[in-house]
Amino acid sequence: MKRIFLYTLFAGIISAGAACKKDTAFSKNDADVRVYMSQAVNGAFQDITVNRRAPSQEDSTYTFDVNAFFAGSGYVSAPRDINVTFAVDYTKWDSINDARTNAGQPAFEKIPEHIFSFGTTQSVIRKGTNVSEDISFGINARLIEEGHAYMIPVEITAADGYTLNAAMAYTYFVVKVTPPVFAEIDRSNWTIFDVDSEEASGEGPNNGRAIFALDGVLGTFWHTQWDGGEPPLPHHIAVDMQSEHSLSGLYLTARQNAPNGAPKTVNVEVSTNGTTWQSAGTYELEAINARQPVFFAQAFTARYFRVTVTATHGNTNITFFAEISAF
Repeated sequence: MKRIFLYTLFAGIISAGAACKKDTAFSKNDADVRVYMSQAVNGAFQDITVNRRAPSQEDSTYTFDVNAFFAGSGYVSAPRDINVTFAVDYTKWDSINDARTNAGQPAFEKIPEHIFSFGTTQSVIRKGTNVSEDISFGINARLIEEGHAYMIPVEITAADGYTLNAAMAYTYFVVKVTPPVFAEIDRSNWTIFDVDSEEASGEGPNNGRAIFALDGVLGTFWHTQWDGGEPPLPHHIAVDMQSEHSLSGLYLTARQNAPNGAPKTVNVEVSTNGTTWQSAGTYELEAINARQPVFFAQAFTARYFRVTVTATHGNTNITFFAEISAF
């Protein structure tokens, strides 16, 4: 669980030697007091990061704190308890997205209600303090997805009669979603269990064969046969990890800078004995250089896994992987 505490305060706003007013209810003499969001001090737009959970990982909710700050030259601290109300406020949504679009930036997306919660929107700046008690909104890390420009606009809507600092009464939380994190399984003893096709000569003596998908070098790769013939899809490569592991997914890396023939659709199977195979799902891959994770819907106990390419980018007979690893 992750919590963000942003209590940075404006230096010089309050002086310890400032004269204190009597503890009274709000009056026109308190006009110099302002209440604002502590999170807005460093700018209206604040990035928050959610590390997405994979289906095989335990569920997790990321929570992010918000609070209010009380400042005024007439007070060192709040003269009484001050109730503060927060809200998710979309009133400026269209104008913000219009400005982003005109600047060539992607428009923000509203975070879906089923992955966002803000159950408590009331807080209190206690008498004799400057900062309200924390309240939190939550984001479901299992349900959120990468590739979205989510933004959550949170605003102080009322502070028990005290004036709000209009410029810092709101914070736009921009959600950065990162992929699940798993430790890779050590590949030092892995071997190729089976492969239906490999280029044994056309890529040179140190390339093309299936074993080069396990060597840790991006510049080498497994490539299906093309010299003297191109067997049609599907093509598979199977790995023996030499011992059983709890397997939650694979990392698949295509041959670098070669979009034509890059795997597009893959079926993954797992096995404890190399004879009986169980499906671990069908996945879509992009034609990119970067390592792509394949997250299983559940963890499997397995010694062997097999990746079968059933479709390629460019609709080719050939395909390839630069690296294959597991987690």
